[in-house]
Amino acid sequence: MLRKARNQSTKNTYLCGLVDGEGSFSISIKPHNTTKFGWVIDPTFSLTLEETAEHVLRELQQALRCGRIITKPGQPNCKLFIEESRRNLKEKVIPFFERYPLEVKRKSFEHFKKVIERLEQKEHSKAESFLRLAVYAFSLKENKGTRKYTIEDILQTMKHKPENAEEIVKNEQEKLMKRNE
Repeated sequence: MLRKARNQSTKNTYLCGLVDGEGSFSISIKPHNTTKFGWVIDPTFSLTLEETAEHVLRELQQALRCGRIITKPGQPNCKLFIEESRRNLKEKVIPFFERYPLEVKRKSFEHFKKVIERLEQKEHSKAESFLRLAVYAFSLKENKGTRKYTIEDILQTMKHKPENAEEIVKNEQEKLMKRNE
């Protein structure tokens, strides 16, 4: 299909469908000693395919005008397209998937997009808003149970933690639960 596509729009539609089935819009939250609060919120877009399909990843790289392709760690027969630059995510990846909307991963994409918007608004630079953003990032249902760290881990080890940190987290979780009802 991709090789027979006559124009870029058809290729992009194919790539969007492939990402809808196999792609990942992830937001990891991990310890980082050099950051203000000891944690970093790290959005990443990726797609893994067998190495025989590397040409498809190259087409995606060309369509998005960003990203890198590497051998997937621990899976030498797979190639990984990955984009971690927040600027590229904001200026290239998000506009692409707004133009070629996802179906299956629509909620994940919208959640991902919102986290990037909030990072761009510097919500991660103040302790209270960092905690609110972390709770929001953790709230995506598709990621439940797959996280290495929890909001409790952040609360236990966060540098410059506000006195009412537990209350902030609880209130934010309650707000999100009400919104999702």
